Amino acid sequence: MPAYQAAAFLPTSLPALIAAAKGAPVVVVDPGSTDESAAIAESLGARVIRLGHRAGPAEARNAGTAAVEADVVLFVDSDCVARPDIVDRVRRAFAENSSLVSLTGSYCDSPPHPGFFSQYMNLRHHRTHQRAKREGAGFWAGCGAVRLSAFRKCGGYDAALYPRPMIEDIELGMRLRELGATHLDPDLQVTHLKHWTLRSTVTTDIVHRAIPWSRLILERGVPNDLNLRRSQRVAAMVAPFAILSVPAIPVALATRPVWVAAPLAIILVSVMLNLDLVTFFARRRGLLFGCGAWFFHQVHLFYSAATFAVVAVHRALTRRGSPSR
Repeated sequence: MPAYQAAAFLPTSLPALIAAAKGAPVVVVDPGSTDESAAIAESLGARVIRLGHRAGPAEARNAGTAAVEADVVLFVDSDCVARPDIVDRVRRAFAENSSLVSLTGSYCDSPPHPGFFSQYMNLRHHRTHQRAKREGAGFWAGCGAVRLSAFRKCGGYDAALYPRPMIEDIELGMRLRELGATHLDPDLQVTHLKHWTLRSTVTTDIVHRAIPWSRLILERGVPNDLNLRRSQRVAAMVAPFAILSVPAIPVALATRPVWVAAPLAIILVSVMLNLDLVTFFARRRGLLFGCGAWFFHQVHLFYSAATFAVVAVHRALTRRGSPSR
């Protein structure tokens, strides 16, 4: 468990993980916190490793795995509360499949913070992983387990490329897939305690995810899974038109009502492309939330696609300007 500035979360998340471990060692790595994270973790019974300098979760997880000897290592983030069966599920999965090198879980569908962006981000993550492919799955370090021999063979997390929380787990998953079976267990779940705001949502989506993920996609290709499924790529193309269609409806009604058919048609197409996610939002938090989450999801798709386009153009221009060998 990497724990940077996690003093507010550890009293809730760490006891749950220790209880689920049922005697197995729990290692907390403090990558340069200035709060009481390390002291709290020690008082709760975890083994604590202090890095003594500011580091990202990739370096912290590498340090933790270097300090243990086990067949399988389970990673859980410090702001995630593990379900009681989490360790048992991991043990059973690896015992039943000797070729398994990684097992990925999911957020639960009941995030505790009531704010719109906290609900949207957690529920979006939950639904995306619930619909992802079970075999040949990617890896997620918020709740994911690896066979330690495979982890070490592929070199662990790339802490040099990802010095801060980014997509270090996604990139690791691509390398693990070359070494054996990679599965997703939709019932391997944790509850995410993080409070999301508009600013943290957009910053995380663009800076910590879209930019590095775009670079990774351009280098290794586009996987047809998670939020990069073909249907979601089409939805991203429709998203800017769907966003513009919302204010276009009252304008059309006030000027030429016959024109309202066009924005309504675009919105209908967008809803159909995102129907599973929209209906899931509505079932979990009501119709009003579902409508608001649909609209913000179009914003998310738009800025994510725009970021990819900018990164792709920048890469093309950089390569064109590089001297030929």
